[in-house]
Amino acid sequence: MAFNDLREWIERLEVEGEFKRIEAEVDWELEIGAITRKVLGQEGPALLFENIKDHNNTKCTRLFTNGLGSRRRLALALGLPKDTPYREIVRVMKERFSKPISNVIVKSGPVKEKIVKGDEVDLYQFPTPKWHHLDGGRYFNTFCGVVTMDRDTGEHNIGLYRGMLGSKSTIPVLLAASQHWGIHFAKYRERGEDMPVAVVYGGDPTLFINASTPHQHKGYSEYEITGALRQEPVELVRCETSNLLIPAKAEMVIEGYISADPNTYEMEGPFGEYPGYYGGMRSPKPRIKVECITHRDDPIFMGSLEGTSPHRWAESAHYAAAGFCAVAWNFLNLVGVPGVLGVWANPVTCSTNMRVQIHKMYRGHAKQVANALWSSSLCNYAAKHLIVVDEDIDIFDEEALEWAMAYRVNAGMGDVILFPGTIGSMLDPSVPLEQRNIFKYGQGKWTRMLIDATKNWELERQEQYGGDIYPPLATDITPETEELITRRWKEYGLDS
Repeated sequence: MAFNDLREWIERLEVEGEFKRIEAEVDWELEIGAITRKVLGQEGPALLFENIKDHNNTKCTRLFTNGLGSRRRLALALGLPKDTPYREIVRVMKERFSKPISNVIVKSGPVKEKIVKGDEVDLYQFPTPKWHHLDGGRYFNTFCGVVTMDRDTGEHNIGLYRGMLGSKSTIPVLLAASQHWGIHFAKYRERGEDMPVAVVYGGDPTLFINASTPHQHKGYSEYEITGALRQEPVELVRCETSNLLIPAKAEMVIEGYISADPNTYEMEGPFGEYPGYYGGMRSPKPRIKVECITHRDDPIFMGSLEGTSPHRWAESAHYAAAGFCAVAWNFLNLVGVPGVLGVWANPVTCSTNMRVQIHKMYRGHAKQVANALWSSSLCNYAAKHLIVVDEDIDIFDEEALEWAMAYRVNAGMGDVILFPGTIGSMLDPSVPLEQRNIFKYGQGKWTRMLIDATKNWELERQEQYGGDIYPPLATDITPETEELITRRWKEYGLDS
């Protein structure tokens, strides 16, 4: 089922026992972040903070977070049963991503109930947390959809990019040249023009899943892909100050522009980023100059705690890996790599480490998978380390993967390949600071690695085992013996 807006999503979560209202007073400075971290660690509910210090009498008094902070809630957002495993979630997302649904443009909507412009714009009216203790400030953009448009084609893009509260009307942002809005920004900058921007907060959760997923969408946008994911069209309305389209039933939208003039830059960073470390040094960066805010009556602000490390997941870990893997699977199909049976990444790595299962058809098949993925739009942040396995290895089974790497990988026979000097994450702390200077290089720098954990077809055929490359599994039990011991199991006295 599709959710018309954030409030309908909250109602569903409440019915499912996946939601908690926090009525006790909490501080926007660190306390909200710490509570959210504890709840995430306990696989706890979505949270609505209703009593936030300094925000009892502001235009916005409530903050919603952790709405997608579990596999259960991700499944619900997709209209699937709560117990749907990631294996099925990825398959469903893969299928839906490939069938975009056209939008519906309307004249107005709830997001236009209040319109604030000019000197009345005041971002401090919204309960923006300082999420981590070493963050450079309060982060306004952590769970949102940043809307930009290609200057030449009019094609929209909706991404999820961080932005810090700079002043009552500015949000300095981390803007990388290799990201979709960075490509849009370059076209405006070349012509000496400011780039219009709108940022969406609150709505159907599938919009924000798509905003964080590196889609390739020539001729359409994440709005059409959101329609596919929710199985219903998205209703859009035009901004007040530009031709950008925004969801008519969002909780709030800020409208503004980004200038390429370095004299307008503001200090931003660091921020507790997806690898679990602080990332993006404090430095002058482009800013969104906010000219207009439209919002619903009594709006609900949205934010998300970022940063995942072992046994300490962020909300994004639960949905980002599934989205990245679904896109990767579709891309491999699109460029003609045959025999791909599945793609997965342990969420703690946010797709930096990726696994692909194939029905191996020829020597070099795994290298073809690597070459394809490393040339795609995923390569900004995904598949730094790629493991390719045969169809008998379950990519969702850590034990099976370890076994395949132990006994099907021989580095000396070319099963481990390094590919240096490629585009990579600007937030990976294993990369020297100078090599991830986005103003100098546009993005970070990675040496990628392929681990080909498929059976090596250059090994000798073993005639005593029917000419197979590998001997039979000694851990198998013959069907006849299996039938025998099953029939006699009670006789052995082994039933518990």
